[in-house]
Amino acid sequence: MAKALLRIALSLCLGIAAAQAQTAKQAPAWSELTLAQQHILAPLEAEWDTFDPPRKRKWLGIARRYPKMKREEQERLQRRMREWVSLTPAQRQAARDKYREFEQLPPQERQAVKKKWDEYKEARAAEESRKAAEDAQKAADPAGEKPGEASASTPVESAAAPEGAPSEASGTQQ
Repeated sequence: MAKALLRIALSLCLGIAAAQAQTAKQAPAWSELTLAQQHILAPLEAEWDTFDPPRKRKWLGIARRYPKMKREEQERLQRRMREWVSLTPAQRQAARDKYREFEQLPPQERQAVKKKWDEYKEARAAEESRKAAEDAQKAADPAGEKPGEASASTPVESAAAPEGAPSEASGTQQ
């Protein structure tokens, strides 16, 4: 009986050690990542070693899919990682809470929120492109003139008569 208990205890210890080793492999430290993984996940470097194993596995999965993403998706992912890292812990928690609230909405309400968000993004993109066009116009025309307008720096023919010419304002004629 004692031998059977000893075997069970030994196998449990070995099982736990194997599980911990497996978890360690699935959740490597930053220094254990490949150069490609480090490049992709660079915005997360400062916080990587504080992540729990499931979160590390999630990001490693994203890094694995990254090369297959379209360029725009890659840029979006990089931008989102940088934005997330710049948030305070309270802001991150608020974002998580908002996401959970959104996920609990009925499908019709979720669609309505998505539609409003898409409309907002389109309006914002239109505003940004309008501003970019204005900036490009200003860069092309540093005086900030609109076509057909004269600026203060443009010489204007003087209404004054040349020196020595009779002045209409004086009322005298020669």
